[in-house]
Amino acid sequence: MKYSLKPAVLALALPFLAFAADPTPQEAAPSVPVPTIAVLPFDSRGARAQNENLGRSIAELLSVELASQGEFELVERAELDKILSELHLSASGLVDKETRLKLGQLTGAKILITGSVFRNGDNNYVVAKLIGVETSRVLPAAARGNSEATELVTELAGKVAGQLNSRAQQLMPRQRTALSVAGELSETVKGRGRKVYVKIRESISMPAIDPAAETELKKLLLTLGFNVVENRNDAEYLFLGEGIATDSGQYRNFSSSTARLELSLYQGKKLLLTDRSKEVVAGASYMIAAKDALAQCTLALAQRMIPVLK
Repeated sequence: MKYSLKPAVLALALPFLAFAADPTPQEAAPSVPVPTIAVLPFDSRGARAQNENLGRSIAELLSVELASQGEFELVERAELDKILSELHLSASGLVDKETRLKLGQLTGAKILITGSVFRNGDNNYVVAKLIGVETSRVLPAAARGNSEATELVTELAGKVAGQLNSRAQQLMPRQRTALSVAGELSETVKGRGRKVYVKIRESISMPAIDPAAETELKKLLLTLGFNVVENRNDAEYLFLGEGIATDSGQYRNFSSSTARLELSLYQGKKLLLTDRSKEVVAGASYMIAAKDALAQCTLALAQRMIPVLK
């Protein structure tokens, strides 16, 4: 789903260009992360609300309202429902950080929106929480009135949009770089010259000179002290994967791209781990956005998978 963002959101996103754990000119990210949002079912309190499945209706209406404002990248409802089903999760199961991270990894969401709907006295209340998937930071938004709860969603959507426009940077994580990920892993993972083979097939719908995902993973492994070899038969460990990046339209004056990448780690013929990631990134051109989206997918996966080699 493609949407354009207001200037305020772009202004908030631009500082991400300079983020890195060990910033150097060559490590500065030439792209910005696009705020990607998943709206989860609300908790409907009270027997009447539960019987009417009000919490789910509120979430669906809120998604429509945010989409119509044309300001955010939203995870498609069908995709979100499928992943919730795969993970055997309900709204009540999305409280802990580990579960939020897993949902974010599979959907590409950086911000989750959930909350509750209830009645107190003569008024209905719809209370939302905007949660940073990786930062765990929370921003509030709420609407109340004596009308039906579903009629309060338009007001709530305006307040949610206002929070995101002015404070989204508080919820978003920093862009990963090979140096920042290496810095986080170096205390526990030592390459010690172990031989690793890397092969990631990637498609960005146009010719590319160098493979972004494969290059980024090799750079990270070398920084950690592994020996990256060109012949898979010489390697003790193998990283094999496939990534695809597609055009996600305009993000203000930037081109944006959505990348999906699956990566598997083998020791010889034994599968040790497999995982997948999704990222949405905007850059000065589609080529930059697509390659950086694939690179961000790779670094996110590497951060989770390489500790197996410690």
